[in-house]
Amino acid sequence: EDLIGEGLVVHELDESDEILYERVIRSLEDVRLVPAENFARRYTHELSGGQLQRIAIARSLILKPNLIIADEPVSMLDASIRTEVMNLMTDLQSEKELTYLFITHDLAQARYIGEYLIIMYLGRIAEMGPMEDVIQNPQHPYTKALVSNIPIPDPTVERERIMLEGETPTPIDLPEGCRFKPRCQEFGPQCKPEEPQLAEVSPGHFVACYLEGL
Repeated sequence: EDLIGEGLVVHELDESDEILYERVIRSLEDVRLVPAENFARRYTHELSGGQLQRIAIARSLILKPNLIIADEPVSMLDASIRTEVMNLMTDLQSEKELTYLFITHDLAQARYIGEYLIIMYLGRIAEMGPMEDVIQNPQHPYTKALVSNIPIPDPTVERERIMLEGETPTPIDLPEGCRFKPRCQEFGPQCKPEEPQLAEVSPGHFVACYLEGL
Protein backbone atom coordinates (compact mmCIF):
# COMPACT_ATOMS: atom_id res chain seq x y z
CA GLU A 1 0.00 0.00 0.00
CA ASP A 2 2.74 2.47 0.98
CA LEU A 3 4.83 1.65 -2.08
CA ILE A 4 2.00 2.13 -4.58
CA GLY A 5 0.66 5.26 -2.91
CA GLU A 6 4.08 6.89 -2.52
CA GLY A 7 3.69 9.00 -5.66
CA LEU A 8 0.48 10.56 -4.36
CA VAL A 9 2.18 11.45 -1.08
CA VAL A 10 5.31 12.87 -2.73
CA HIS A 11 3.26 15.04 -5.08
CA GLU A 12 0.83 15.91 -2.28
CA LEU A 13 -2.12 14.52 -4.23
CA ASP A 14 -3.60 12.42 -1.43
CA GLU A 15 -6.72 13.83 0.17
CA SER A 16 -7.17 11.38 3.03
CA ASP A 17 -6.01 7.95 4.13
CA GLU A 18 -9.34 6.50 3.00
CA ILE A 19 -9.14 7.97 -0.51
CA LEU A 20 -5.48 6.98 -0.78
CA TYR A 21 -6.34 3.39 0.10
CA GLU A 22 -9.20 3.34 -2.43
CA ARG A 23 -6.87 4.52 -5.19
CA VAL A 24 -4.27 1.92 -4.23
CA ILE A 25 -6.92 -0.80 -4.45
CA ARG A 26 -8.09 0.50 -7.83
CA SER A 27 -4.53 0.50 -9.18
CA LEU A 28 -3.96 -3.06 -7.98
CA GLU A 29 -7.15 -4.14 -9.74
CA ASP A 30 -5.99 -2.35 -12.90
CA VAL A 31 -2.87 -4.53 -13.01
CA ARG A 32 -4.90 -7.69 -12.27
CA LEU A 33 -3.55 -8.27 -8.76
CA VAL A 34 -6.69 -9.54 -7.08
CA PRO A 35 -8.06 -9.76 -4.48
CA ALA A 36 -6.48 -6.31 -4.26
CA GLU A 37 -6.99 -6.08 -0.50
CA ASN A 38 -4.68 -9.07 0.00
CA PHE A 39 -1.90 -7.63 -2.14
CA ALA A 40 -2.16 -4.16 -0.57
CA ARG A 41 -0.79 -5.46 2.74
CA ARG A 42 2.00 -7.66 1.40
CA TYR A 43 5.72 -6.94 1.59
CA THR A 44 7.89 -7.02 -1.53
CA HIS A 45 9.69 -10.22 -0.48
CA GLU A 46 6.32 -11.99 -0.54
CA LEU A 47 5.81 -11.26 -4.25
CA SER A 48 7.09 -12.95 -7.40
CA GLY A 49 9.04 -11.15 -10.12
CA GLY A 50 5.97 -10.80 -12.30
CA GLN A 51 3.90 -9.49 -9.40
CA LEU A 52 6.60 -6.96 -8.54
CA GLN A 53 6.56 -5.70 -12.10
CA ARG A 54 2.79 -5.30 -11.90
CA ILE A 55 3.31 -3.33 -8.67
CA ALA A 56 5.71 -1.04 -10.55
CA ILE A 57 3.06 -0.47 -13.21
CA ALA A 58 0.43 0.19 -10.52
CA ARG A 59 2.71 2.83 -8.97
CA SER A 60 2.64 4.66 -12.29
CA LEU A 61 -1.08 4.22 -12.94
CA ILE A 62 -2.12 5.66 -9.59
CA LEU A 63 -0.89 9.07 -10.80
CA LYS A 64 -3.18 8.88 -13.87
CA PRO A 65 -0.41 9.57 -16.40
CA ASN A 66 -0.75 10.18 -20.13
CA LEU A 67 2.82 8.98 -20.75
CA ILE A 68 4.72 6.11 -19.13
CA ILE A 69 8.47 5.71 -19.73
CA ALA A 70 9.31 2.01 -19.45
CA ASP A 71 13.04 1.18 -19.50
CA GLU A 72 13.56 -2.56 -20.13
CA PRO A 73 10.38 -3.35 -18.15
CA VAL A 74 10.38 -7.11 -18.80
CA SER A 75 14.02 -7.95 -19.52
CA MET A 76 14.57 -9.67 -16.14
CA LEU A 77 11.44 -11.82 -16.29
CA ASP A 78 11.00 -15.40 -17.47
CA ALA A 79 9.56 -15.77 -20.97
CA SER A 80 6.07 -16.81 -19.86
CA ILE A 81 5.81 -14.01 -17.29
CA ARG A 82 7.26 -11.56 -19.81
CA THR A 83 4.39 -12.31 -22.19
CA GLU A 84 1.82 -11.80 -19.42
CA VAL A 85 3.24 -8.40 -18.50
CA MET A 86 3.48 -7.32 -22.14
CA ASN A 87 -0.15 -8.31 -22.68
CA LEU A 88 -1.12 -6.36 -19.58
CA MET A 89 0.69 -3.28 -20.87
CA THR A 90 -1.07 -3.42 -24.23
CA ASP A 91 -4.44 -3.89 -22.51
CA LEU A 92 -3.80 -0.89 -20.26
CA GLN A 93 -2.63 1.15 -23.24
CA SER A 94 -6.02 0.62 -24.86
CA GLU A 95 -8.12 0.92 -21.70
CA LYS A 96 -6.49 4.11 -20.42
CA GLU A 97 -5.32 5.64 -23.72
CA LEU A 98 -1.71 5.57 -22.57
CA THR A 99 1.39 6.46 -24.54
CA TYR A 100 4.50 4.39 -23.82
CA LEU A 101 8.11 5.35 -24.38
CA PHE A 102 9.29 1.75 -24.40
CA ILE A 103 13.08 1.39 -24.15
CA THR A 104 14.43 -2.05 -25.04
CA HIS A 105 17.26 -3.93 -26.72
CA ASP A 106 14.73 -6.49 -27.99
CA LEU A 107 13.15 -5.51 -31.32
CA ALA A 108 10.57 -8.29 -31.01
CA GLN A 109 9.26 -6.63 -27.83
CA ALA A 110 9.29 -3.20 -29.45
CA ARG A 111 7.38 -4.54 -32.43
CA TYR A 112 4.78 -6.17 -30.20
CA ILE A 113 3.95 -3.07 -28.22
CA GLY A 114 4.88 -0.10 -30.41
CA GLU A 115 3.72 1.73 -33.51
CA TYR A 116 6.79 3.90 -34.06
CA LEU A 117 10.41 2.81 -33.78
CA ILE A 118 13.58 4.77 -33.06
CA ILE A 119 16.92 2.96 -33.42
CA MET A 120 19.77 4.60 -31.50
CA TYR A 121 23.49 3.94 -31.56
CA LEU A 122 25.87 5.57 -29.07
CA GLY A 123 23.37 8.25 -28.17
CA ARG A 124 22.38 9.26 -31.71
CA ILE A 125 19.38 8.29 -33.81
CA ALA A 126 20.39 5.97 -36.65
CA GLU A 127 16.92 5.34 -38.04
CA MET A 128 13.32 6.05 -37.12
CA GLY A 129 9.88 5.66 -38.59
CA PRO A 130 6.62 3.71 -38.46
CA MET A 131 7.31 0.34 -36.86
CA GLU A 132 6.53 -1.92 -39.80
CA ASP A 133 8.25 0.38 -42.30
CA VAL A 134 11.51 0.13 -40.35
CA ILE A 135 11.21 -3.61 -39.63
CA GLN A 136 10.20 -4.59 -43.16
CA ASN A 137 12.54 -2.17 -44.95
CA PRO A 138 15.53 -1.34 -42.72
CA GLN A 139 17.96 1.09 -44.31
CA HIS A 140 20.75 1.73 -41.81
CA PRO A 141 23.37 -1.06 -41.56
CA TYR A 142 22.90 -1.20 -37.79
CA THR A 143 19.13 -1.58 -38.14
CA LYS A 144 19.63 -4.28 -40.78
CA ALA A 145 21.79 -6.25 -38.34
CA LEU A 146 19.26 -5.91 -35.52
CA VAL A 147 16.33 -6.93 -37.71
CA SER A 148 18.22 -9.94 -39.09
CA ASN A 149 18.51 -11.29 -35.56
CA ILE A 150 14.83 -11.07 -34.61
CA PRO A 151 13.76 -14.66 -33.83
CA ILE A 152 11.34 -16.24 -36.31
CA PRO A 153 8.95 -18.80 -34.76
CA ASP A 154 8.87 -20.87 -37.97
CA PRO A 155 11.90 -23.25 -38.07
CA THR A 156 11.46 -23.77 -41.82
CA VAL A 157 12.20 -20.13 -42.57
CA GLU A 158 15.86 -19.43 -43.23
CA ARG A 159 17.35 -15.98 -42.92
CA GLU A 160 20.93 -14.83 -43.00
CA ARG A 161 21.92 -13.21 -39.76
CA ILE A 162 24.22 -10.22 -39.83
CA MET A 163 26.81 -10.54 -37.08
CA LEU A 164 28.55 -7.29 -36.22
CA GLU A 165 32.29 -7.42 -35.73
CA GLY A 166 34.64 -5.16 -33.84
CA GLU A 167 34.27 -3.33 -30.56
CA THR A 168 31.65 -0.72 -29.76
CA PRO A 169 33.46 2.64 -29.39
CA THR A 170 33.46 4.18 -25.96
CA PRO A 171 31.15 7.20 -25.59
CA ILE A 172 34.06 9.29 -24.28
CA ASP A 173 36.22 8.56 -27.36
CA LEU A 174 33.86 8.53 -30.33
CA PRO A 175 35.14 8.13 -33.90
CA GLU A 176 34.97 11.13 -36.20
CA GLY A 177 32.06 11.19 -38.61
CA CYS A 178 29.74 8.20 -38.48
CA ARG A 179 29.75 6.58 -35.06
CA PHE A 180 28.95 3.18 -36.54
CA LYS A 181 31.79 3.03 -39.09
CA PRO A 182 34.21 0.90 -36.96
CA ARG A 183 31.64 -1.93 -37.11
CA CYS A 184 29.92 -1.17 -40.42
CA GLN A 185 30.25 -3.80 -43.13
CA GLU A 186 29.14 -1.27 -45.76
CA PHE A 187 31.55 1.55 -44.88
CA GLY A 188 33.23 2.87 -48.02
CA PRO A 189 34.30 5.89 -50.11
CA GLN A 190 30.76 7.26 -50.17
CA CYS A 191 30.92 7.84 -46.41
CA LYS A 192 31.85 11.45 -45.69
CA PRO A 193 34.04 12.55 -42.76
CA GLU A 194 31.16 14.50 -41.21
CA GLU A 195 28.55 12.85 -39.04
CA PRO A 196 25.53 11.86 -41.18
CA GLN A 197 22.28 13.68 -40.53
CA LEU A 198 18.78 12.25 -40.62
CA ALA A 199 17.19 12.29 -44.07
CA GLU A 200 13.69 11.20 -45.05
CA VAL A 201 13.77 8.14 -47.32
CA SER A 202 10.00 7.57 -47.38
CA PRO A 203 7.07 9.32 -45.68
CA GLY A 204 7.91 9.48 -41.97
CA HIS A 205 10.93 7.16 -42.34
CA PHE A 206 14.30 8.81 -41.55
CA VAL A 207 17.85 7.44 -41.75
CA ALA A 208 21.25 8.89 -40.84
CA CYS A 209 23.58 7.19 -43.33
CA TYR A 210 25.70 7.97 -46.42
CA LEU A 211 24.91 4.78 -48.31
CA GLU A 212 24.01 5.26 -51.95
CA GLY A 213 20.35 6.02 -52.42
CA LEU A 214 19.82 7.33 -48.88
